[in-house]
Amino acid sequence: MKRSKLGAIILLVVAVFLVSCESKQGKKEADSAKIIEPAQLLSKEDVKALTGVDFGVCEVKEQPVVGQKLCVYDKGNSMVQVGLSQVAFMAKKTLDSGSTPESIYKTTKEAFPGAETIAGVGDDNFLAPPGLHILKNGYYITISLGMSNDKEKLKAVGMKAVDNLDKLR
Repeated sequence: MKRSKLGAIILLVVAVFLVSCESKQGKKEADSAKIIEPAQLLSKEDVKALTGVDFGVCEVKEQPVVGQKLCVYDKGNSMVQVGLSQVAFMAKKTLDSGSTPESIYKTTKEAFPGAETIAGVGDDNFLAPPGLHILKNGYYITISLGMSNDKEKLKAVGMKAVDNLDKLR
């Protein structure tokens, strides 16, 4: 009788442990599957505070093959664009081929040897058309200020996008 009670308790403890591990793994998978919209990285209020321009709602464009969503704030001669490439939005066949936002970032960076960087923005970054390219926690962010290549503004906008990404994760 004591053996059967002990066996039942051990089975119960093992079952609770396995369910706990499974629910934690499910949460990790759910977190990695959460799609972040680029407007969450730079809201129109953020952009106004950083540029002084009162933009309307951004126009969203998508490139699912490379997992990219773009948010374009455009007002006549002023424009701010934020692009975000993320695994959660990538086409399955792209992922199956081994491409990730990080590998796309690295390939793009290799195309611009000696590109200038801006200290303190993301895990890595570089300046190249169309503006500032940022790698942060496996996400690939691009920031463009239209025809402007003002490094201080690019840095401020990039840092805000990275800060907001950190808050969303």
